[in-house]
Amino acid sequence: MKRVIPEYTTLEDILQDAIDKENDAREFYLAAAGLAQAAGIRDFLLEMADMEKGHAELLTRKLDSVRSDQTVIDGILSSFDDEPEQDTGD
Repeated sequence: MKRVIPEYTTLEDILQDAIDKENDAREFYLAAAGLAQAAGIRDFLLEMADMEKGHAELLTRKLDSVRSDQTVIDGILSSFDDEPEQDTGD
């Protein structure tokens, strides 16, 4: 199966999509574990679900960091005027 990769416009979009996919995968493994009759298989699937949860948490921390950095950059940029002040000769 060939995966279609959407056109992203920001790093935030990429990270959010990755978080969503990790959460979807976690739900899949949890559902599969609920259906598993063999304890070994169920344990394996729950372990996979935990790994996906960890991935989503890692990506969420990165997304928060990117957003925080952007907030700082936006604040710095907003402190500059679009037009330089004109000397009135006073």
